[in-house]
Amino acid sequence: MGHNFLSDAKTMLLLLYFSIANLLNLAYADPPYSFCSNTSPYVANSSFQNNLKSLMSYLASNASVSNQYHAYAGNDPDRVYAQYMCYNYITSEKCSACIDAASQDIMQLCPNNRNATVWEELCQLRFSNKNFIGQLDFSGNIPLANRETIENSVQFISVVNENFSNLTEKAAFDPTQNMYATGKLALSDIDTLYTLVQCTTDLSSHDCNTCLQVAIQNISSCCYFGRGARLLSRSCYFRFELYAFYEGAADSRTQKGKYIYF
Repeated sequence: MGHNFLSDAKTMLLLLYFSIANLLNLAYADPPYSFCSNTSPYVANSSFQNNLKSLMSYLASNASVSNQYHAYAGNDPDRVYAQYMCYNYITSEKCSACIDAASQDIMQLCPNNRNATVWEELCQLRFSNKNFIGQLDFSGNIPLANRETIENSVQFISVVNENFSNLTEKAAFDPTQNMYATGKLALSDIDTLYTLVQCTTDLSSHDCNTCLQVAIQNISSCCYFGRGARLLSRSCYFRFELYAFYEGAADSRTQKGKYIYF
């Protein structure tokens, strides 16, 4: 019986099509974004899971009071450490709602994981079986670029870098800033650059500066072509746009384009 090479070719093309479609769905996905460590999963109904559930509930209830917080629950070897950070420009009500959503999403997106992080649109949340508080961590950084491209991208990213350097120093080394800074720079009559940087407040000034410097390197190497970009990290957050994406920066324009997930 002869082999149907034409049938095999069609099958391969279909498999390739569905593979590309799945990649595009991931690339253009909206938040939440997640990073899950699949090593040493915990067992259902274990002490670790019970501690994790209690801690997630506690953090969600605390988010209406503070925009950043860390805590732990349980005893070794089942102790769980967790931390959340809401971006400073949002209200306490939005922070509470964001952490409530994140505490549910992280359990669904990273089931049975002992180490996981989730990033929502306005906040981020992480937990681990190891104590990470006060420790810089930029492993698993996720750069995202706006799909809408910009002309003269090399010149544009150079301007972004210069503006970013000023904000980084301000956020990291000015104690009145509380590890947070925003910037606004008119590029032309129609374009204004808005930039935001933020670190978790458990970091030292040096570590905050390092985290943000790594962030701009990640963005510059992958996302220089977009009209906006953001870098998701466990220890810091960096974003720039050509519209006012954060509250307090008056601009009537709306968001353009979706983001590419690298």
